[in-house]
Amino acid sequence: MSTEQLHEFFRQKGVKSSSGQGIDWEARKREFIDSVEELYRTVEEYLADSIRDNLVKVSFSSKQITEDYMGTYEIREMILDVGDERAILSPKGRNIVGGIGRVDLVGPIAEKTLVAQPGGRWSIVVSRTPSLKIVPLDPSSLLTALQEVMGP
Repeated sequence: MSTEQLHEFFRQKGVKSSSGQGIDWEARKREFIDSVEELYRTVEEYLADSIRDNLVKVSFSSKQITEDYMGTYEIREMILDVGDERAILSPKGRNIVGGIGRVDLVGPIAEKTLVAQPGGRWSIVVSRTPSLKIVPLDPSSLLTALQEVMGP
């Protein structure tokens, strides 16, 4: 590659950026926060009977995430208290490979990863090796994930 080609590459990048064709990081951040809130509504829907019967107590706390290009922002964690045990849905970030956001389900004995897919769908990572395997989030997959992070 010649220095002229290198210079042209950076010139085109500068033109693209200054023409407004760059990434709207603020919109991506809002999209992730909205997606996480939708995830929480879905989980509350799945747990509605258990919440109503006081088997699960749901609360929220605020956390900060710092990501390249998006800076530091506030987002909520969902806390599920079940007896004397706790599981937390803790957002990790928007900028991930293979999805449009990540939330970890953290329990006393393990962690599971949830990944936001295009179209507002959430999936649970079942395995990472030898290849990535995900399953759609539904009441059954949520139960399995909670059992893995909290114990049977």
